[in-house]
Amino acid sequence: MLAYLMSCLGILLAGLDPTPQPQTYAVVVGISDYKELTSRNGDLRYADRDARQVVSFLQSRSGGSLPASHIRFLTNQQATYANIRQALTLFKQAQAGDRVIFYFSGHGLPSSFVPYDVRLDNQQGLLTHQAIKEAFRQSEAATKLCIADACLSGSMTQQQTSQRNLLKTVGSSLGDDTNVAMILASRSTQSAVETGRLAGGAFTYYLLKGLHGHADLDKNKIVTIRELHAYVSPRVRQETRGHQTPIFYGRFSDDLGLAYL
Repeated sequence: MLAYLMSCLGILLAGLDPTPQPQTYAVVVGISDYKELTSRNGDLRYADRDARQVVSFLQSRSGGSLPASHIRFLTNQQATYANIRQALTLFKQAQAGDRVIFYFSGHGLPSSFVPYDVRLDNQQGLLTHQAIKEAFRQSEAATKLCIADACLSGSMTQQQTSQRNLLKTVGSSLGDDTNVAMILASRSTQSAVETGRLAGGAFTYYLLKGLHGHADLDKNKIVTIRELHAYVSPRVRQETRGHQTPIFYGRFSDDLGLAYL
């Protein structure tokens, strides 16, 4: 009898997978209503809505079924400089093999994104691109994605240091297997367009449409970063009549999976 019980226990234990499953941690920010702006002098229309749709995707099966504890979601008055910086500490929970995502939709300036509470007469409270890269550097995650739907977001690829040092900064010291990707709405000199026809930012609209399956060009139920670029970029350029060109930049495998359908 004892031998039989031990045999059953062995079968049960053999069926358990001791390997931890990769986890995803995301900070999602969307700001339409700024503290010192109005609809007449600079407030946006759809940035908070776009961010909410990104969260919905991340919580879906295709996006990884993220639990609420793995997401920091900040919109409008919640998206202060201090709250965003605090939210970025979530990335320290990631372990080797995990993935971290920072998504921002709102106003952008050269070398920075604009939090809700920035003062027009004092821009010390800007969220610098360097601060985001530092949060990435401090994370042990194997995959790091920065996705920004903001004007001038392409300036995130520009540094006073060399490109090699830039990639080392955002990629940390995790080795050649680390995927670090910046998926940015526009070049460093371009605006990011919102459109009533799409009820959102053109970039986020096509980004999410691609992730929901339209970018699965080979129909293998996986949307890779290469497929997403091939889908998003020409459609955003067409939607904006050539005024906006998304940028996919960093160090990553072309076959990096971003959605599993």
